[in-house]
Amino acid sequence: MRIEALLWIVVFILVALAFLFPKTRAFSLSAIALAIVAIVGIVVFSKRGEPVALVTAAPRAVEKKPVDFERFRIEKLDKADPEAKNRIRVAEIRFDQIHGEPGAERGSIGTIVARLYNDSATYTLTDYGYDLVVQDCIRAVCTTLFEQHGQSAASVPPNQARDVQIAIRGGNARDLQPIKILGTANILLTPAATRAQLASSPQLTD
Repeated sequence: MRIEALLWIVVFILVALAFLFPKTRAFSLSAIALAIVAIVGIVVFSKRGEPVALVTAAPRAVEKKPVDFERFRIEKLDKADPEAKNRIRVAEIRFDQIHGEPGAERGSIGTIVARLYNDSATYTLTDYGYDLVVQDCIRAVCTTLFEQHGQSAASVPPNQARDVQIAIRGGNARDLQPIKILGTANILLTPAATRAQLASSPQLTD
């Protein structure tokens, strides 16, 4: 920066000399041009030596997937008792008296309540898988609003029934919009899997 300042001083002096001494004006103008070229060269050279700031993009936030503890529990139980999922056929269990319980917001559904029947004459049902579909029926036209597939624990002895509750949930509960029914709710709940043990056997736990 000192060299640039000195050269600018020289330029100003040469400009003054060019006006004061017309005979040396041509020489002064040539010297002024050389000084300006030197200043530009110094500026360009100094800019090249400056480090270039690298712009790095912020790392993208990794979306955290919720842990399915129920799935881990079932897998653990299947390892301990591989035959449990084959003792009761899916056709031997059924849901009835199915209805929805109100959610936090007016007109929404938060929980599905049903009666689970175990028609097996030998085994106690300990876990069940289900497929849930919630529809909104308006003027005889039903539109699916929500689908859910899951597994839950139960304890239903042979030829008996128990009431069960299934909470409406999603991949991310905070992002899940409430299920609001504008017409009539049509809830389809069907069994999808079973786990069972002999009625006299102690139930396995995780």
